[in-house]
Amino acid sequence: MKKISLFLILSSLILSLTACSNADLENISKALAETNSTSMGNKPSETMRNTAVENAILEAYNLQRGTDIVYYHYTKVDLNDDYVPEYFVYAYGPMLSGSGGGSALILSNNFKEISRFSLVRTPITISRNKTRGWKDIIMQVSGGGANPSTVAMRFNGESYPSNPSTQPSLSPNDYVDGIRIFTEDMSVNRGLKIE
Repeated sequence: MKKISLFLILSSLILSLTACSNADLENISKALAETNSTSMGNKPSETMRNTAVENAILEAYNLQRGTDIVYYHYTKVDLNDDYVPEYFVYAYGPMLSGSGGGSALILSNNFKEISRFSLVRTPITISRNKTRGWKDIIMQVSGGGANPSTVAMRFNGESYPSNPSTQPSLSPNDYVDGIRIFTEDMSVNRGLKIE
């Protein structure tokens, strides 16, 4: 019985492959090569305002709604593989940004602060690698007099480091695998506005 099943599977595979043209096979080969060279995808930011996220930003940075100019992007991502996504927030404005980048927060699913970052550049990569059960966060460092580099922000058991410019640089040979967030146009006044 096993031999018959194996024969049927192999026969189907051979028929499928012979039905493909050379152009189809070349396209399949290219797609497989691209998939193997990088498995990174982009996760888009949410497009609807979230007042709980806005309140967390205002509280974390001691800002006032309607007074301070704040734009933000956020996405939901499960950083600790507990099947409950955290909120990753990128915020910018006169009180949150400088030549080294903007600000970011990681919030629990009930909007409690887990980590706060300064000097954040986008996009950010959520790595498949983990430290103490939480995914490493890959950030770019540049501007503000910093030497351009790529760093891994690693969870210390309670939070992530707050400043990427204080972390050791990754080697150009380090393989980074994961998903990129905040890949949209982050030009001034492009995000969701806190009003």
